[in-house]
Amino acid sequence: MSKVALVIIDLQEDFLPPNGSFAVPHARQLIKPIIKLITEPSFTWSLIIASQDWHPSDHICFASQHNLPPFTETTFKHPCGEIDPDTHLVKTKKQMVLPDHCVEETFGSSLTVQLRLALEEKPGIPKEIVKKGSLPDRQYLSCFADVWGLHKTNMLEILYSNRITDVVFVGLAYDFCVLESAIDSAKNGLNTYVLKNYCRSLHPEKTNATDKKYKENGVKVIDDYSFMELF
Repeated sequence: MSKVALVIIDLQEDFLPPNGSFAVPHARQLIKPIIKLITEPSFTWSLIIASQDWHPSDHICFASQHNLPPFTETTFKHPCGEIDPDTHLVKTKKQMVLPDHCVEETFGSSLTVQLRLALEEKPGIPKEIVKKGSLPDRQYLSCFADVWGLHKTNMLEILYSNRITDVVFVGLAYDFCVLESAIDSAKNGLNTYVLKNYCRSLHPEKTNATDKKYKENGVKVIDDYSFMELF
């Protein structure tokens, strides 16, 4: 028997216009539709999870820590100093630095009040909040682990302990944290879906390339109500 989880990625004030420090275009439009996914009785979720970016003020992904403009690409070293066997140098990744965002215990890091209320008022279903990004020396995009695959959140443990078979992702951003979270979900053997109409992208002009990444990694993108067949 299928057990379906809804995972809401980073519906937090810093990612929402007009005042979020790292606002995703048109993201506030998602609040009502996502709340309906939670509250509508016909959506019989076995588990609901909300992920929450949760950074220290000196996080390595912040542009302010590098004296660089946001969205500048730079080189990050492996946080544990792991050596590349081919080059015999510390492993590195090219990544963008980002606007300071979702600093722990600030208003910007908070889940939207509508989401918090909907979760509190939904009876009879397990609900969890998974924080990501708490270690200052590494970037987190996926709600499962940091970009190096070293530090794991409790995401997989929660899914397995609730015997989840299918995971449905919505939220922010379609081309960043939703993408990486969904890929990790599929890699862990879960049937994985993304509801495209319940997401927004930082770079909507690159949606075709993003769609291709989902497909290449075994994630099914749904842009209609066919996901109702999961229930």
